[in-house]
Amino acid sequence: MTGSFQVYEDASQRPRFWKLELLADGMRLAFRDARRLGRIRLLDDPEHEPPIGKLGFDPLLDMPELPAFAARLNHRRAPIKAVLLDQSFSAGIGNWIADEVLYQARIAPARHACHLTPDEVRRLRSTILRVIRKAVELDADNSRFPRTWLFHHRWGRNAHAVTYRGEKIIHETIGGRTTAWVPAVQT
Repeated sequence: MTGSFQVYEDASQRPRFWKLELLADGMRLAFRDARRLGRIRLLDDPEHEPPIGKLGFDPLLDMPELPAFAARLNHRRAPIKAVLLDQSFSAGIGNWIADEVLYQARIAPARHACHLTPDEVRRLRSTILRVIRKAVELDADNSRFPRTWLFHHRWGRNAHAVTYRGEKIIHETIGGRTTAWVPAVQT
């Protein structure tokens, strides 16, 4: 939604809607952005300057140990779904991943993060790691995601949607985002 990069050799191959072009060793790299939502910033220390410096931990590369993870949740009064989507809490968890993680961890998305039990926090942490590692292992090829994942059944706000096991999927707005969840599984 915010643009993409394209590599090419000749200026005649320059993509439509390009906003920036970098040249090196006979190759060209263009940033294209038809909707004009993306931004490019040149920074001295990107990891410590906004906006990157304001991002939370990377759940794949830098997941906090369980006590630190629990402490971060304990300070959050928002629904757990909203906390997972908050990029200052954890960078990179999007809407479908949050729904998948909460489904597999058996946690209702409207539960407040600070009210999760120690067992729920442990399940949440391990499920985040498991779901993200699997998605990366499969190169985000969703056709290869396990058939039991909510992912395959959560789209479109279908009033008759059910999981692989036949459990009813509910769609509602939580934390300002469309949320797919399964009340029979998530408490």
